[in-house]
Amino acid sequence: MKKMLILLCATSLLQPLFAQQATVTETVETVKTYPFSDPDPVADPSDLFYPYFRFDGFSAKGTDRQWKVVSLENDYIKLTLFPEIGGKIWGAVDKTTGKEFIYNNHVVKFRDIAMRGPWTSGGIEFNFGIIGHAPTSSTPVDYVTRQKPDGSVSCYVSSYELVTRTLWTVEVNLPKDKAYFTTTTTWHNSSSIDQPYYQWMNAGYPAAGNVEFCYPGTNYIGHGGELHSFPLDEQGRDISWYEKNDFGNSKSYHIVGKYNDFYGAYWHDNDFGSIHHADYDEKLGMKIFLWGLSREGGIWEDLLTDTNGQVACITSRLPIVA
Repeated sequence: MKKMLILLCATSLLQPLFAQQATVTETVETVKTYPFSDPDPVADPSDLFYPYFRFDGFSAKGTDRQWKVVSLENDYIKLTLFPEIGGKIWGAVDKTTGKEFIYNNHVVKFRDIAMRGPWTSGGIEFNFGIIGHAPTSSTPVDYVTRQKPDGSVSCYVSSYELVTRTLWTVEVNLPKDKAYFTTTTTWHNSSSIDQPYYQWMNAGYPAAGNVEFCYPGTNYIGHGGELHSFPLDEQGRDISWYEKNDFGNSKSYHIVGKYNDFYGAYWHDNDFGSIHHADYDEKLGMKIFLWGLSREGGIWEDLLTDTNGQVACITSRLPIVA
């Protein structure tokens, strides 16, 4: 069994407030949704994600659909989770300013990106098992909510992963009097056989404006394994700034070179940012993914949202043997 703690907060939330109460509620909300089709009923044994099956049909027309929503809220921030879409943290709002510090996609627009097909942009998704957007990233998972003795509130999301035959659980906890929330990950291999395992969390941040990705590191590794300098690339561009990535197509930066527990993003135009903290020994992978400022990136923006603009994916990851 393995456990891991991650903290994420909005950096403008420093002043104390008086009422100290955290609440958890469950509601049903109507959201414009671009659905995917029923699956092929026969799973293909040659697929890496067998015994799961794929969903191959996607809609270009949005319709209203009701979704279960879990909300965790205190005086500082409000979180929303969608248990029927992989348990994803769909949004996070700084209540003192009204600003969203996690990308909130105001439509559910499934597109063929994940291992089984459907994937939605934004929020924070939980990926377990084999490499890729997990088989459960867009399908319902188990969940339960708790009001805890210390005044905090939690939503536990969980699923049994069929490829590795392991059970994963993520506790999303909001303290009663803090301007941050935490995720605690537990995964369990109940068999006597070691399983190669891969776990990562993918957080979506708004990519518009002069956002700076504050990542400690001296180099980045591309998807092809090539090593480059960071934050200044070989052409002298400071690619830690979103605006400087106005060349080529999509970007994938795996940042390496410094031992540090913190990274995040800061929107200089808005004097606002978000910080991610995790024990480096537990969560050593740091990645930035951008769809890019070229027309290719614009195409994916059109495919994945209606009006919310591009998303930057901030990823932490850990390979491990369960």
